[in-house]
Amino acid sequence: MASPTVPRMSWVVVPVEQPVHAGLRHASGSSLEKGRTVATAQRNGIETPRYLTTAEVADLLYVSPKTVSRWAKEGKLPFTRTLGGHRRYPEARIRELAGELQGPPTA
Repeated sequence: MASPTVPRMSWVVVPVEQPVHAGLRHASGSSLEKGRTVATAQRNGIETPRYLTTAEVADLLYVSPKTVSRWAKEGKLPFTRTLGGHRRYPEARIRELAGELQGPPTA
């Protein structure tokens, strides 16, 4: 019996934009402007969509992780659940939403 095809995983370090609160540091002492490591699965040479954690979405939208979870529960943010029950948010849709919320500058 042949085993099912398992997607190949590759690790990529993605730079993170410097947030408005750039002077803040994480509890671990690492600064916010460091890159983050992201796993992407490839099937037949096609990359699958990337997903963000609740904390990563909170950093992008400048809100608390609790607010992100509440918005997801209320249906305001798209998400999927992992096998362990954690929420993961589609990166492209969240970045699009962040761009819409930023809006044009006011004079």
